[in-house]
Amino acid sequence: MKSHTLVLSTAKVHIPENVTIDFVTSLMNRGVAMVEYFGPEIDNPECFVDEDMKAVSETISYFEFFFDTEEPIKYDELNEEQVDHLLLEQIKKSAHIEMKADEKDIIIYL
Repeated sequence: MKSHTLVLSTAKVHIPENVTIDFVTSLMNRGVAMVEYFGPEIDNPECFVDEDMKAVSETISYFEFFFDTEEPIKYDELNEEQVDHLLLEQIKKSAHIEMKADEKDIIIYL
């Protein structure tokens, strides 16, 4: 199995108290969520964030997806539309989706 991380970002949105996967996919379908990162899982993302980045991130909502595939993914060969399609397919295949949310970000385990 290959583990993947996909981070989408959008201007800060109000996260509903009972967030659902439909909330996130609706933002994707409207084209307001953009790919920020797609690749192997990052060990410790805090190591890559400086103070300027922290200030900017307060105005952005992030949706972090973690999922596995049987085959590796050639991240650099996919455009944003292909990444969205791949993610939506992974969501459809997921028997159980675990979501954690705070006031501005959502973490999704497929």
